[in-house]
Amino acid sequence: MDISVIGASGTCGREIVGQLIRDRLLERRELLQLVASNPGSAHPYVLHGFRADLQDAYAEIIPQIDVTDDADAVVGDVVVMAGGATFATDPRDIGHASRDTLALANRPVFERFAEALSRTRPDDPPIVIVVSNPVELGVAVFARHLPRERVIGMGGYSDTLRFRWEIAHDLGIRRQMVRAYMLGEHGDSMVPLWSSVRVHGLSRGEWAAAERRLRRGVETSGFATALQAEKQAVIALLRSDPEQGLAAALEHVANLAPDLRVALKPFVIHYTDAKTAGATAHATLDLLRAICEGRPMEIVAQVQHAGEGGIHGPFGARLIVAGSIERILPVEGYWREEMELIQRSAETIAAKLAAWMPAA
Repeated sequence: MDISVIGASGTCGREIVGQLIRDRLLERRELLQLVASNPGSAHPYVLHGFRADLQDAYAEIIPQIDVTDDADAVVGDVVVMAGGATFATDPRDIGHASRDTLALANRPVFERFAEALSRTRPDDPPIVIVVSNPVELGVAVFARHLPRERVIGMGGYSDTLRFRWEIAHDLGIRRQMVRAYMLGEHGDSMVPLWSSVRVHGLSRGEWAAAERRLRRGVETSGFATALQAEKQAVIALLRSDPEQGLAAALEHVANLAPDLRVALKPFVIHYTDAKTAGATAHATLDLLRAICEGRPMEIVAQVQHAGEGGIHGPFGARLIVAGSIERILPVEGYWREEMELIQRSAETIAAKLAAWMPAA
């Protein structure tokens, strides 16, 4: 299997490429294609230098590496869309950019590669994993040009892994012992499914007691309001001082409930200039590994809905993947408050897409 990484010279793209090689996901005879997402870059040879550096570092295990800035030349069986703009990391810039800003910058990038894949590979469409934000916009654009079962958005996958980790962290256990899901938007209208949480080794009664403690009084019906309030508190701390504000914001988030930490910890990490490249790359590699192996796997990811659960458009949902998307699991059977959050999240995403893709 061959893999193309669009935006391979960016922070997240470089981390994905590095982890992919270190984890030996590809054999030496297979192809790893490094694709520039901005052909007008002031540094056109950066990917050639990156390839040479990787070859020096991993000579014994490195796969074949190709470099291109031509959207028509993308050949991977799996294409990782990690290119495009992201927010600045200076806390003083908070408030000057939004997901609307990212959408305006990244929609042309999504369109260019989606159109090229549709034109050059109509009979052999690749699996596209959308990492770039807004992930819902990326899924919507690629799913207009390619079969929707070939397009997967990473936001829900990484949010779900974070949700499991935050619960496991508070319980002092491994993440693998926790089952939990985070649906909806990869953003402020994400939906934590506390009804889905199962912890290996805890009885129903033991988990009920632990859940009350972990949630710190934040009920599902009040999650969206609590998230907005805590986000404003975090922004105020970040703006208060270039250095001490970051430390205070990280400490503040560390004391929140697990579901709030899922939304706010990456937000704060981004402004430390560390970004979230390591965690995002790790989640992407986890999904890539499952796709390469072709094994059936239940995940949460953004997928283009066509009426499933009354939802139209991209939405983070539970899926069965086996190489590509096999099935979208029903959005039903959750708590009433969770179903209300799901509906609001779907409406929020639809409203944003109507603004971002007015001609679609």
